[in-house]
Amino acid sequence: MFGALISATDPVAVVALLKELGTSKRFSTLVDAESMLNDGTGIVLFMLFFGAYTATGVSDSPVADFIMVVAGGALVGTLLAYLCIQFITNVNGDEMLQNSVMILSAYMTFVIAQNYLEVSGVIALVGFGLTVSYMGRLRLKPQVNKFMRQFWELAAHIANTLIFIIVGVVIALKVDFSWMDLLILICVYAGINIIRILIITIFYPIMKRSGYGLSVRESTILSWGGLRGALGLTMALMVSYTFSIPEPIRRQVLFLTAGIVTLTLTINATTIGWLLKKLGLAEIPSSKLLLDYSVKKQLYEGSEKYLKDLKQKEALEATDWSIVEQFLPQKEIYPEMPVRTKDVMADIRLRILDRERSLYWSLYTNGVISSGTQRRLNAAIDEQYDRDGKKPLCDRGDIFEFCEEPSWIISMKFFSRFFQKWADIYYQDRIILGYDLARGLIIAQKESLKLVNEFGSSEAVSTEYESCLSLLQVEIRKNITRASNFI
Repeated sequence: MFGALISATDPVAVVALLKELGTSKRFSTLVDAESMLNDGTGIVLFMLFFGAYTATGVSDSPVADFIMVVAGGALVGTLLAYLCIQFITNVNGDEMLQNSVMILSAYMTFVIAQNYLEVSGVIALVGFGLTVSYMGRLRLKPQVNKFMRQFWELAAHIANTLIFIIVGVVIALKVDFSWMDLLILICVYAGINIIRILIITIFYPIMKRSGYGLSVRESTILSWGGLRGALGLTMALMVSYTFSIPEPIRRQVLFLTAGIVTLTLTINATTIGWLLKKLGLAEIPSSKLLLDYSVKKQLYEGSEKYLKDLKQKEALEATDWSIVEQFLPQKEIYPEMPVRTKDVMADIRLRILDRERSLYWSLYTNGVISSGTQRRLNAAIDEQYDRDGKKPLCDRGDIFEFCEEPSWIISMKFFSRFFQKWADIYYQDRIILGYDLARGLIIAQKESLKLVNEFGSSEAVSTEYESCLSLLQVEIRKNITRASNFI
């Protein structure tokens, strides 16, 4: 029970630091997602062991119970999210109604799953949140999305603060500890770090080759960034107020959990920034520095030219130009560091993808493309973005594969007339969505082409890297050609 309790990580501090230092979005997502998944499984395992001791006795098949509780929770959360989205879509009420439905639905999901269906309420909320974020965001008004993000951030902050205060008060009132307890705490702290490093080392060859991959430096940060936080303290509070558990064990669980949380927040969290810089993960890419320098140089030269014109105007003769010059952009120093061509290309690609993402949202809000189209086009951008700009812009396989007729539909048409009728209905809808995808992609790619041309004409990219712009233009034109051919 204690092992499950202490395994739930809380990487809020690490993720915040990763974003602040501008490290890879892909790596930040991996750290955040690991926390979400092991929080859910940690709570489920904790409740299985906790329930087995305090209420129902040892389960005959704990593995089957675990699978049922997790899978059932995910299914319940997803279904309730769909119902919530459908209700919001059909009602189409004002902002207050949509906000109220979202907040009420989140709490109802937990209560229904945990208390009535006896599956994991936490996993149900994970499924609910993922489904609403992916499917429902486009159904909500923009003001509601903004309010929801701010509301849940505030609610999480308040809950975290309250838990730390309550645990501090409970420990002060109930727990007496000795030097031996402190020694055990240090041993447990060393143990959880060693075990985490060992597990990541064992699974590193698999993690390196699967998904988006994981480098040695990133796995080092992952090992040291296993902070513990409010979730472990919450479960420790549950144990401390369960009177069927012997008093010495309750006190020890509460003391060890609070101690581990304190040590990881004061040692791991405060040294992770130093470790990131030491491993070179916090360095700003030279290509980004070069592009920023080029843009700032243009601003400086434009301001200087405009100021020179102003000084020649007779109406401004009495101006104290020394004061005005204090507000001008400062002259930038050229970054003296080697810059690889492929790094420049990757950075420009990311800027193009940023423009493309905002354009898709604009097309959706103006009614040019549907919500399903917007979702699929953004998913393709996420795939590109998660590769840190190293994937060609013409690598949009999922979009173009969707536009083609799948082989299983051809098989269904061949074997049965009944299946053929059903397949035709499905395929008609698919063709309509495919047309919408191709049209939205063409509009966005034409805008991206303009952006690349702006880079060339504005001298933001020096002449030695003009070949990058030519290659990017080729990638964008390939997308336009493929989409036009489909239409």
